Amino acid sequence: MLSAPVYEEVITAKDAADAVILAKAVELNMSNLKANALYLVDANGHVAWSLRIADAPDVDP
Repeated sequence: MLSAPVYEEVITAKDAADAVILAKAVELNMSNLKANALYLVDANGHVAWSLRIADAPDVDP
């Protein structure tokens, strides 16, 4: 079970493959969100796609 998201965006797509394409086009600054994973879930809460960014120490830009 996933915990509550720190950021949530609704994407409407015809199917899971289209949803992944649309999700990949969204620009997010993961550092600003303090998040290291993205999950694409369907209307029933099932994970259709996920991406985890490797943990790294904080780095000043």
